[in-house]
Amino acid sequence: MWKKTLLLIGLMGILLIIAGLIFSPSFVGNFTSGGKLNSLLRITQVQLVQIYLIILGILLLVGSLVISLLPKERRYSQFLVGICFTGIVLTVLGVILSPRFVEKNLSSQNFLNESTLNFLSNFQLGAIIIGCVVIFISLLIYGKKFLKSYKKFSLVLSLVVLLLYLSLLYITYINEKFPNNIILKPTEFSKVISLLFGQDILLSDFDPKSPLIVDRKQIVKAKYPVIDVHFHLASDFRTELDKNLMTPEALIRSMDSVGVKLMINMDGIDINKDLVLYNKNYPDRFINFAYPPIGSDELLNDETLAALPEIIEKFVKRGIKGIGELAKFWGLTIKDASGKVIPVDDPRLDPFWAKAAELQIPVLWHLVDPTPFFQPVNRFNERYTELGRYPFRSYYKPGFPTKATLFKQQENVLKNHPTTIFIGAHLGMSADNLNYLSYLFDTYPNYYVDCSAVLGELGRQPYTTRKFFIKYQDRILFGSDGGALVGVKGWTVEKFYQSYFEFFETENEYIDYPGQGAINQGDWKIYGINLPDEILEKIYYKNAEKILFKSSSN
Repeated sequence: MWKKTLLLIGLMGILLIIAGLIFSPSFVGNFTSGGKLNSLLRITQVQLVQIYLIILGILLLVGSLVISLLPKERRYSQFLVGICFTGIVLTVLGVILSPRFVEKNLSSQNFLNESTLNFLSNFQLGAIIIGCVVIFISLLIYGKKFLKSYKKFSLVLSLVVLLLYLSLLYITYINEKFPNNIILKPTEFSKVISLLFGQDILLSDFDPKSPLIVDRKQIVKAKYPVIDVHFHLASDFRTELDKNLMTPEALIRSMDSVGVKLMINMDGIDINKDLVLYNKNYPDRFINFAYPPIGSDELLNDETLAALPEIIEKFVKRGIKGIGELAKFWGLTIKDASGKVIPVDDPRLDPFWAKAAELQIPVLWHLVDPTPFFQPVNRFNERYTELGRYPFRSYYKPGFPTKATLFKQQENVLKNHPTTIFIGAHLGMSADNLNYLSYLFDTYPNYYVDCSAVLGELGRQPYTTRKFFIKYQDRILFGSDGGALVGVKGWTVEKFYQSYFEFFETENEYIDYPGQGAINQGDWKIYGINLPDEILEKIYYKNAEKILFKSSSN
């Protein structure tokens, strides 16, 4: 019996070692459509599987050889010891192969993105759990078979393994993934007690209702026709409720009721088959922008970068009217084949920007994110609630460029491509620093912005914002960033747009806005700026017509 069993275990070990040596990223890439793995997540997954296969294979092979040399009467006990040792190795591997260790020592990348780090954390946790379970079961069987004081042994063993597991769980997983936890901070326990006895509440539950009573001018429909230059018909955040509320027919009814005459879809036409229906059924109400099909964690070689202009040419031949929305991953997480982040002012991207000018189409890009996303996620961060809900939005981590660095790269692009029209999404992510945006407008005449998803920033500085919009009335386009979370907390498509129009057309005070009301983008209210009619016309549609249709009606 032992001879066959040990032979089988040894053969299994050899097979695992061979599989580990063969199962490399380059080998697996041969079975993909592109012949190569371009995703950091997939590469890291394969590398980890390789390590575990080889180590487990070595353990099985060496263990079977050692046990085969022992007398028959000792083989069973040492077999259990070997299983226990395997569990210890798994646990130790789980502890050692932490996300940061892999990032620094095993990855060719200078830093890994959020999805890869999350995978590594979960993989690490799984290895530790499996290792501890194997240790516990093997020792339990060993104690029952070979120890007289089994009950006492099993109790002590259970406590020791549980303590070991909880300690490793805290050190390797909880403390890394949730650095603000208070598990080992006794001075903070009083807060938990206050919470349990109802003397305090969670910040995420804080939802005060103001007793403030003020006159409010209701805006049902925009004063002038609106061109929304920033909408998502296939948002990553789209829910089943969104799909039901935004069928082509339903969306057109909502657009008509609030005065949106034309919508620019930022998601191209290839993401899903439903997108075709909008243009097919209502060709005069939707225009499509598109962006190269590149994921946030892809590795781009020089050939892929050189092919970007050709991709844009093909888009234009299919009726695409602009490039966008270029996601914030450009300059933040997208890397070249060497593993280095590709800055947006990289010379290899120059033909891409130049092609947009040649084809006379604008580039709408979402460069960087709000300033709090680049700051420590602690009690001083004003977007703490949002970042707690969406931790992947934080870029206050090793390896990410600073916001100032990304802005400098943007300026280089604007300077080097003066004939390319760039539209900064979300007011160029400068709504919290309008002085800097003024400098960009004064320096680079090819730079415009849309006003999507920034009412929270603009509406708490209404006097400054009004002066800014009046001064730069020819450079700002209306955009909403709509298309997802429709219906959340009552934010229908109609209410979503009406909040924008209320901000622009009235002096209403203490206004709700979509970001705050639906997804905790700031915990404050905003105030209307009541723009003059001639400026409303420009922002609502004339500036967009100038760029999209080369209109000179301003």
